[in-house]
Amino acid sequence: MRDTGINELPSSYRALVAAAPRAKEKTSAGSAGRAPLEKIKKEYAECLMCPLAKSRLRIVFGEGSPRARLMFIGEGPGFTEDHLGRPFVGRSGNLLSDIISKGLKMKREDVYITNIVKCHPMKDPSDPEKHSNDRPPSPDEVSKCMPILLRQIDAIRPEVICTLGSPAAKIMLDRKDGISNLRGKIFDIHPLKDDPCYSVKLVPTFHPAYLLRNPPAKKPAWEDIKVVLGLLKK
Repeated sequence: MRDTGINELPSSYRALVAAAPRAKEKTSAGSAGRAPLEKIKKEYAECLMCPLAKSRLRIVFGEGSPRARLMFIGEGPGFTEDHLGRPFVGRSGNLLSDIISKGLKMKREDVYITNIVKCHPMKDPSDPEKHSNDRPPSPDEVSKCMPILLRQIDAIRPEVICTLGSPAAKIMLDRKDGISNLRGKIFDIHPLKDDPCYSVKLVPTFHPAYLLRNPPAKKPAWEDIKVVLGLLKK
């Protein structure tokens, strides 16, 4: 697996860090480490920054340990996530939980799980109760939510990020390549403009929903998870 260095978060998103409101204090250990995430969550609890707010049922902020060494990032909540207010639930969530517990030998609550956008992007926003209504987030939706994600990364400071699916990988890396070309590599990124010394390893892999539709892809996905495990053991 090739290690590909990237000096900073893509230029199209770097400016958003400065524009985002930031927590006044940052702690990295002890129970106080939870405060920045809780503060961010409260600040965006009634977010109306993009049209997704009109059709969402719940904001799906993210969940897990505020001191997680590993962070999973998907593209956006789906139908079940929108209804429950939790990331990666339902069948795809069960598969991700199995990957975490059986593949990584970790507990789900020991990692942090979130998405690029925090509200459900729908093909038909007039009917949030409609199944199979998911779509990838638009560039405008991503631009509105990216500051929240960057603040989450800043609060947690994970050692490894594993992106789930093509949209999440392309957005985080500012690449047009599909997931089949991006996976199999380790990217070294510096996502925080205010702290260019902070770097994190990024490993792209397939989205759990894709794995459920395409079982043969589970084998290369397992290879990606083994790479994540190896990075965490270093």
